[in-house]
Amino acid sequence: MTAFANLLSALVPWLLAVTLICSLFILVLRFVAEPFAPGIEFGPLVRRLIDRRELEPQGPALEEDASPASRRLRRRLRRNEWAMHMQLRLIVWILCVMLLSRLLNLAAAMVGSVLTGSLDRLFTAAISHWVRWDAANYIDLARLGYAADRPELLAFLPLYPLLVRIMAVLCLGHYVFAGFLVSNACLMGAGWALYHIVNGQYGERTARRAVLLMMFSPLSLVFSVPYAESLFLMLTLLAVLCARNRRFGLAALFGALSCATRLIGVLVFIPIYMESLVYLHALDLRRTNRARFYARLGMYTAISLSVLLGTCAYLLLNIVVAGRPFAFVSVLAAKWSQSFGSIWNTQSYSVRLAFDYGNLAWQLGTWIPQAVFIFASALFLLAMSPVIQPAEGLYAWLYLVLTMSPSWMLSGPRTLTAMYPLYIMLALASRKKWNYIGIMAVSVALMCFFSYMYSLMGSVV
Repeated sequence: MTAFANLLSALVPWLLAVTLICSLFILVLRFVAEPFAPGIEFGPLVRRLIDRRELEPQGPALEEDASPASRRLRRRLRRNEWAMHMQLRLIVWILCVMLLSRLLNLAAAMVGSVLTGSLDRLFTAAISHWVRWDAANYIDLARLGYAADRPELLAFLPLYPLLVRIMAVLCLGHYVFAGFLVSNACLMGAGWALYHIVNGQYGERTARRAVLLMMFSPLSLVFSVPYAESLFLMLTLLAVLCARNRRFGLAALFGALSCATRLIGVLVFIPIYMESLVYLHALDLRRTNRARFYARLGMYTAISLSVLLGTCAYLLLNIVVAGRPFAFVSVLAAKWSQSFGSIWNTQSYSVRLAFDYGNLAWQLGTWIPQAVFIFASALFLLAMSPVIQPAEGLYAWLYLVLTMSPSWMLSGPRTLTAMYPLYIMLALASRKKWNYIGIMAVSVALMCFFSYMYSLMGSVV
């Protein structure tokens, strides 16, 4: 078994490298070509940007004797009424799906506790039982702030614990309950934003599949417990949605907040900037007014780069707390044994420890899932590279490589759960009925398994 583990740990990283290189070539080619190649088939989004109201209902014919201003007003009122009705229906549907998936998480934990004879543990600590690993650090950070006697907390970015601290005031000082409220509210917002992003590109059925696949994803439990993943996912999706609707300033604001939630949030610059280039190409200023074209290009570049303000705020916080802008790097190395390595190394030791770690719970809950998720994500990204929007594909590629590169990674599957293009790709891959049934069945089964492992075994980090 040891020889087989060594063979896999040596071979799989090379296969991973080939997979990532091939997908990167396809994505970069598409990313460069789409905004500036007239008539290219990759960009149906350009047409949607030019006329966003083509699918909106116009209502019945109005009276002949009504004035033009009156007809326009009445059409607008009817459109707004229809839009509000549809939004309420959508919010109710997302809420029902979310509650169903959370109940399934709880049911899986209860069944597992009955089988292991530990049901009393689940009820005697009904809330704190779910606060494990980094969730406990987020709650401590919300309660104590960046305390001098807890230097390891500097590794966590401030926005999520700040929101929990504010919510705790409304919850009469119950920080854990406030963390649950913030996480689940952000999960609702993420579902709403994901639906609108996918609906604008691929239609309502695909959008609903994407939301369902997100809510029932294998590690969707982390979206509801006190982790920053749901907040990060919501802010990233809102930034992309605003960019799709040409509200680039608002997109940059949400992007900056995403950067203040997790460092990898800087990657949202890619879809925001891509959308601005697509819009700039649709304006056709390069041919008609070059001076205005370059002025707009500079403005959109500056707006997109302003997402880095969130990261700058975190670096400033490091100066205030520890006297150095990159003090968190030392904290990660000293307290969490993390430095920047490579995804190939992470894949190698994950495969090796999946066989030889010596603790079955950790092998099943951490190392085997991490080894499988990294390689499967790379293969899936390669398969979907010709289909997905190039900006989202490039975002996913960089997200996968950068987040899986720390020298000691324990939470790979949890980190990949917040990669938003994953749900778009899964929705596209499940357009056929039996593909959708198969993907959902596997996803729900894994969600139940990981819910049990997290709540009772504590081996999913």
